Amino acid sequence: MELQEILLKIDELPTPDPIVQRIVSVASDPNASAKDLAQVIKLDASLTARILRLVNSAYYGLPRKIVALNEAIMILGFKTVRNIALSIFTYSSVVKNKKSTVDHYQLWKHFIGTAVGCELLAQMVGYPNKEELFISGLLHDIGKVALDYIFPEAFAAVTKLTKNLQISFMQAEEKLNLPNHPIISGKMIEKWNLPEIVVYSASGHHAPNNFSESVYSDVVAIVHIVDFLINLMRYGDSYTYGGLTLSSFALNVLGIKPSFLTNLTEKLRLRLIEAEDFLKIEQEVS
Repeated sequence: MELQEILLKIDELPTPDPIVQRIVSVASDPNASAKDLAQVIKLDASLTARILRLVNSAYYGLPRKIVALNEAIMILGFKTVRNIALSIFTYSSVVKNKKSTVDHYQLWKHFIGTAVGCELLAQMVGYPNKEELFISGLLHDIGKVALDYIFPEAFAAVTKLTKNLQISFMQAEEKLNLPNHPIISGKMIEKWNLPEIVVYSASGHHAPNNFSESVYSDVVAIVHIVDFLINLMRYGDSYTYGGLTLSSFALNVLGIKPSFLTNLTEKLRLRLIEAEDFLKIEQEVS
């Protein structure tokens, strides 16, 4: 199976619906107002309810209940609200794939764990654009979903090999001569017209040293480190059972020492508890 064969079939995959696409567009427009964004979101009552439920979740820790969408946008910011909308779409794409025999809920859990961890690590190292790190973590493995949609037999063969040989998903892809999922992830994200930073972090999260000359080397390093930790913690299931190593290059890019990693892991465990509402994203406000 060639990469080009998979890329040609990407059009068969779910893409953000027009409302989510419009949300991304308005949230990226420096001239847009909170009212502009709220008007787009309100076109979908179900989406509005889910966004408000997540805004009021423990993860965001707001001091009082927010009932107005405009207020939520003003308090959390355009990009955070965009991230919530994209999370809702991604949940539908990942968990509701009825064709798959794989437990995609566990894959979704891995996505959310990485998203939360990337936002946390961005805060801890002083990275200024933590909202982009959340979405980078959320979508870093979306290429696995693509492979399962397009070639479920190939995906099943990869997961069987990872379990039998206790290796990583990417190592199994290589043994089966399949294109690797980071490249597919990057191509999908590019097709969705998301920021370049998200494309690069997905494409490079297993080989951050290949992006040493990139302006996004620190972002790729963040996603790599958090993906490693989330796999190590067995939070969710990325269908990787061994073979992962933590890149010294990624640690050096961010100036991270072992004591920092210990502190990060402890804080991450707490943030994952706060983020539990993201795991039940299909629920609406009663």
